[in-house]
Amino acid sequence: MSSFPKTAISRRKFMVATGAGAIGALMAACAAPAAAPAAGATAVAPAAGAPAAGAAVELRIHSVKKSDVSDWIQTGLDQDIDGFKAKNPGIKVTLETIPGWTAEYTPKILSFAAAGTLGDAVWYPPRHRSHIAWGEQYKIVTDIVPLAQTANYDLNANFFAGANQANSFQGKQYWMSYISEPIVPIIVYNKTKIKAMNLQEPTDDMTYDDWDTWAKAATKDGVFGYDHGMRGAEPFGGGPFLRQHGVEPVDAEGKKVTLLDNRNGFVQALQRDYDRINTLKVSPSPSAGAVDLAGLFGGQKLLAADVWPFIITVWPSTFKDFEMDFVLTPTGAKGDKRRTMLNEHVFGITTSSKNTDAAFKFLTWIGGKEMNVQALVQGLKGPIARADVWADDRIYAKVPTYKKLRPLMEAIEPDFVVANFRGEEFDTAYSSVTEAMILGKTMPEQAADEIAKACQAVLDKDAA
Repeated sequence: MSSFPKTAISRRKFMVATGAGAIGALMAACAAPAAAPAAGATAVAPAAGAPAAGAAVELRIHSVKKSDVSDWIQTGLDQDIDGFKAKNPGIKVTLETIPGWTAEYTPKILSFAAAGTLGDAVWYPPRHRSHIAWGEQYKIVTDIVPLAQTANYDLNANFFAGANQANSFQGKQYWMSYISEPIVPIIVYNKTKIKAMNLQEPTDDMTYDDWDTWAKAATKDGVFGYDHGMRGAEPFGGGPFLRQHGVEPVDAEGKKVTLLDNRNGFVQALQRDYDRINTLKVSPSPSAGAVDLAGLFGGQKLLAADVWPFIITVWPSTFKDFEMDFVLTPTGAKGDKRRTMLNEHVFGITTSSKNTDAAFKFLTWIGGKEMNVQALVQGLKGPIARADVWADDRIYAKVPTYKKLRPLMEAIEPDFVVANFRGEEFDTAYSSVTEAMILGKTMPEQAADEIAKACQAVLDKDAA
């Protein structure tokens, strides 16, 4: 793949990259005197230099405030999982959490970088490989390959190739996997309600046509059979769905929309979502407002929906008055190869860290086997791209559904690339058309052309 553009991405969300105003704000901040960290994070001065021999090292870890990110890491410290604290008494970990999501998190990280108050490690949720810009453009994170070599740590032996590939660029690896999962690979269904309605339970080998037939029979008495749920109407959650129809959103360079290279497949994918709401009427319509997926499913007014892997543990502990189960998402024909796409949360070591060896130990711990086995057994975090974690029977004894996902993860396909770092803008351009189509304002044939045109207009913009 050719080099990414050599201009900086926007400050609003590195992964979003939708405007230039924030870049000016960052440049202004860089010219201003050093300032204290923004509200919402602990004010800790950066290390003045490398710690003296035998001195305690304080690692400042920047993270979004989130149950499966900062909260799980704190739980791991409290439980001293895998003996991290016992093995490293000279390392003190301070989690500096920022409430909200990337719209709140990213500007604060940028302000820390501009003010010279950035800590030792940072979190990021990549979309369309937007995280590479943190290393290539803003130089906020450093290549971890030399640190791995010094620590005699084999990145390729510990992580699936697809994850290391997604976190690398031109021979440098800027990030280590923390959560690595197949995007929306399963359908949750209400096992209790289906039995009461005298319906057959869905199976892993069902095709799209099978699902339509099943959902039609299941839609009655004020209950909907199926909703595309967390797959949504955009090409991130819907990446595997498009690939299953033989459609790739962009070329390998991330500069040309390829949705119409298989126009029939693309129209067919759009038609399925249109029909389920407007023709078959097996799915709730958003015409009266956003569909409350959890409310409908928890209220037993929706029997099945596409979901992310975290639902495997979260919803059974949330909705306890009925039994649920999970099947793999459909294929076009029985026996078709299941297509996938990788979603990750990652951590990287900052270029300003004076404690890079200790920070690398921290990364290998939060990305290590035991930390991640316990996360799944305790139901507090999503999976990771490690073969030894997926091979641990403790997971399947506790959560059998993960067996279905293991083959998908072992052959995971990377996310597609948006070369100018306008990944979320690309997705928004796509979904603005599909949302109108679902409401019946345009038909799939016309929508296909409109989506391709709108998405190409985003790719044609300068790097944000």
